[in-house]
Amino acid sequence: MAFRIETPRLVIRLFREEDIPLFVAVHQKPEVITYLPKRSAEEHTKFLQDTLSYGDIPLNRWVIEEKSTGNFIGSCLLREFDKGNPEVVEIGYSFDTPYWGKGYGTEMALAIKEYAFTLPNVKKLVAVTEQENVASKSVLLKTGLVAKGTVVRYPETLELSYFEYEPPISLTFE
Repeated sequence: MAFRIETPRLVIRLFREEDIPLFVAVHQKPEVITYLPKRSAEEHTKFLQDTLSYGDIPLNRWVIEEKSTGNFIGSCLLREFDKGNPEVVEIGYSFDTPYWGKGYGTEMALAIKEYAFTLPNVKKLVAVTEQENVASKSVLLKTGLVAKGTVVRYPETLELSYFEYEPPISLTFE
């Protein structure tokens, strides 16, 4: 069964070949990439072709569609925060500008957060965002992640705001 998450307004699913031009077009918009790594259309195409080659794996990059229209509205990902450590996974996302400010980011992030903790080794969900990215910080806080300061990443010279979530420990007594 192929990866698919549905929320009241969204479908989160595997990338298909026909999604590549849509993703590339969105990620050529200056407003969308303000806080993202700058890549050429060719670089985006290459890494999405790599994504397609991974198939249906638990940590991946996925399409976000608006359920009512089927429109490509963005993408999200879940990956190891530090390669080789499956206990800490990172959520990332981007949306096309017409879909900003509609609560889609929070809806998607809550669904991915829930999914992350169904994976056998995951103990913590984290996220990073540029310090000036107020909208992304708001999504992360609404999703239950907690601001924990900053971390240096990409390519070890960029200081980013760091957020994390660990589910509460459930204790049972007999």
